[in-house]
Amino acid sequence: MKPQLPNIIPFPFDAQSNPFYCALASVLLPALGYTEETPYFCAPKGSNCVECGGCKKTMLQRNHLLLYHDYQSFTGVSFGWTWPELDSDYHTIENAGAGWRWPDEFINFIMGHAGLTWRRFSKGADKNEAYRAITASIDAGIPALLKLGAGQNWHVVTGYRDGALFALTYKEKGCLLRKWHDAFEDVIIVTGHCEPTVGCADVFRRIISVLEHPAHVKLEADLYRRIDAITKDNAQETARWLNEIVSFPIEARWHAADSSLARLSGDKAVGDKLFWMIRQYVFDKEHDATHGTCWKIWAQLGVSPKTHYQVPKNAGNLALRPETQAELKRLFAIVFLNDREVLTVMREALALL
Repeated sequence: MKPQLPNIIPFPFDAQSNPFYCALASVLLPALGYTEETPYFCAPKGSNCVECGGCKKTMLQRNHLLLYHDYQSFTGVSFGWTWPELDSDYHTIENAGAGWRWPDEFINFIMGHAGLTWRRFSKGADKNEAYRAITASIDAGIPALLKLGAGQNWHVVTGYRDGALFALTYKEKGCLLRKWHDAFEDVIIVTGHCEPTVGCADVFRRIISVLEHPAHVKLEADLYRRIDAITKDNAQETARWLNEIVSFPIEARWHAADSSLARLSGDKAVGDKLFWMIRQYVFDKEHDATHGTCWKIWAQLGVSPKTHYQVPKNAGNLALRPETQAELKRLFAIVFLNDREVLTVMREALALL
C-alpha cells in the first residue's frame, strides 16, 4: 500500500449531511495548504479561534466544517430546499434532480473560487489513464474525489497499491477499493493552483438566482394546500412530507449563516449588510429566526432528537388537529418570509460591491 496521505479528515463529524461537500472539504484542505496551524475564524465569537473550549474539534476539523459551510453556501445549495442529486419538485439549482452528476459548470465554479485547476475522468474514460492521474495526485500530496455507481457515495482517495485504491467515504473511516474501475462514474483531480476566476459578486449572483427561483413560491403554495387537505387517510404521510421539507433548511440555512459570506468581500459595509442574513437564519433569541422556527415546526409534528428526527407514530394524529395546522402554516410562513428578506439583503449587498 502506498502510505496513506496524513491528516485527511474523515467525515462526517458534525451536522454534515451531504457526502459530496464532506468529501470536497477533505480534498480542499490539503489542496489549499491547510494545516493544524492555519487559523480558523469562529463565526459565533466573531474572531479567529482562541481555543475557548466551546467545541471539541481539531483545527483541521474546524476548517473542514468552515469549507463545508462555504462551498455548500457559495454554490447556492444552502438556500434551496433539497440536495441537487435528489429527486424533488422543488429544485432551485439548474439541471438538478434525476441524472444530476455535478456537471462541469458546477465543479468549475467551486474550483474557480478556490483558485484551483482540475481534471475530470468520467465513466467510459481509460481506466489506466485515470489510475495514473489519481496516483500522481496522491504522490503530490493531494487526494482525489471519486464517485462510484450503484448508489455509492463520493470517496476521497488517499492511497493506492497494485491497481487498488484506499479511500475514505461517508460514515466510513476507510476502505480498500479493489474493483473501483468496474463502477467508477467520476474522478475529479486537483492539478494545481491559479488565480481565482469566481469572485464575490459571482457568488452573490448565484445565491440571488437560487433565492429568486420560482420553486420557492411553488413550494409555499403546495405546502399550504397540503395542510388544508389533511385527512385521516393522508395525515401520517403529510406529516412525513412536511418533516422532509423542514429538515433541509434547519441545517442548510445554518451552514449559510456560519459561512464566510459576510467576510467574503472584505468590505465592512457589505459585511454589516450580510449580518442581517445571519440574524434572520440563526439568532435563536430572535423570535422568528429560521433555525428556531424550524425547531418549532418539528415540535408540532412530534419530531425531536428522541425520535431521531423522524416523525413518530402519532404524527398523523397531531397533524389532524386544526390548531396544529394553523400553527404549521404560521411557522412555515415565517421560514419563507425570512428567505425573501435574505434575498433583499443579498441584492443590496451586491449593489454595494
